[in-house]
Amino acid sequence: MKRSILLLFSLFLCHCSTFAAAQNSKRHTPNFFSPKKDSIDFSFISPTPFTYQVSSCYSANLCGHNLFDSNSHTQWKTEDTDKDEWLLVDFGKKRLMNQVYLELAKNANILSFQIQVLKREKWFALHKEQDPKQKQQIKFGNIDATLLRVYFRKKRKGALYINNLKVQLNTANLTGINKNLTGYRYPIPGALFPKVAYSLPGAPRAYRNGTHKGIDIIYKKDAAKGQKALSIQDPIIAIADGIIVRADHKYVPMTPESYQDAIDYTKNHRVTFVDRDFGGRQIWIDHQNGVMSSYNHMSSIAKSIRIGTRVRKGQKIGTVGNSGLRAEAEKSNKSIHLHLEIWVNGEFLGKGLDAQQSRKLLQYFFTE
Repeated sequence: MKRSILLLFSLFLCHCSTFAAAQNSKRHTPNFFSPKKDSIDFSFISPTPFTYQVSSCYSANLCGHNLFDSNSHTQWKTEDTDKDEWLLVDFGKKRLMNQVYLELAKNANILSFQIQVLKREKWFALHKEQDPKQKQQIKFGNIDATLLRVYFRKKRKGALYINNLKVQLNTANLTGINKNLTGYRYPIPGALFPKVAYSLPGAPRAYRNGTHKGIDIIYKKDAAKGQKALSIQDPIIAIADGIIVRADHKYVPMTPESYQDAIDYTKNHRVTFVDRDFGGRQIWIDHQNGVMSSYNHMSSIAKSIRIGTRVRKGQKIGTVGNSGLRAEAEKSNKSIHLHLEIWVNGEFLGKGLDAQQSRKLLQYFFTE
């Protein structure tokens, strides 16, 4: 009997470890959100800035920010107690709203919840839900409010699990991002997310009178040193399913003279057409949901890749390089990296954001 119990316990631990490893493997960027309380302001990607706060978190990675990414693979998990839990959304000023979408995990541990507004310093329940379903669309009538709180009662002592929450005005999501901006794979297996703001979208590029519109991925994990520079052997993969709309198989490198001429011109002139691109050898993928990805500085493109080719998430499309850069023009192996641009409805992802908000948005984007 004891052996059977020990075996079952071992299997349970193994299952938990495997689940934890699977969850961790889906996180390709560090967590840039503060535990329990933070703000979200994603410029044109989200309709309005807001601050959120939750009553508790199991860990920094499993906290309130996971409610606003439209991603069912991420969760808010609370502390393992018998206390009630709550989530507060603060828009900072009056907002029109009329419904809340709530997506619970299968093991949510929720007996009931209330949707509340603050009325003369007291919380007033707009809606009460007993024994809720896994997916709930709660319509509470047209109101204007600054603060909205969802208050949860647990079925039993333990943690509470919630996947998503959206405060809405009709079909418009007032909190977080839409589903087409999450679930993408990081473009280089084992590569590290850039630490410096200079490598993020929106950073100035004074040497060519421009703005950085992508993410520069330069390093990958290394067991001995912690990190090491990428090389031309490192593969680039498609971040999601899509159709190839550009593949520069006939790319011709610039000479040192033509590179310097391009730099000199862009310092003092507005660029109205690009025929020799600092992005070098490129692939563009249309993901057919308003999102396009552009892979720059490639050293090679896979032979199977052609305009019109359908690619799958994770498929190798080429290798990292330094094409389009001064190093390539001078036949050097320096400056090898991937410059990845993400375009949403014709604008680059990260426009108008400071570095920290850009990091948060990209964390959502690269969470599978």
